Amino acid sequence: MSETVTTTKRAYPRALKTYVVSQEDGDDRLVRAYTPAGALGHCMPQLQVRLASHDDIIELMAAGTPVETAGVFSVSAENAGLTD
Repeated sequence: MSETVTTTKRAYPRALKTYVVSQEDGDDRLVRAYTPAGALGHCMPQLQVRLASHDDIIELMAAGTPVETAGVFSVSAENAGLTD
């Protein structure tokens, strides 16, 4: 069952949807939220995002932390079938 919330600031109604949020350990959670990002944020409140400073980049890359691109999934050459 979804709830519809209407406010005077929006020209359209927002509806809560139920999302399944899966964890790496196999546990699934059902979360009602307006967006998938809202559901994820509800389950992961301990995570924080901020713009990286130059010092952050230098420190983390020196420690071997790779830079990830959101929405792009890396595939090794072996898994892509590019090796013999």
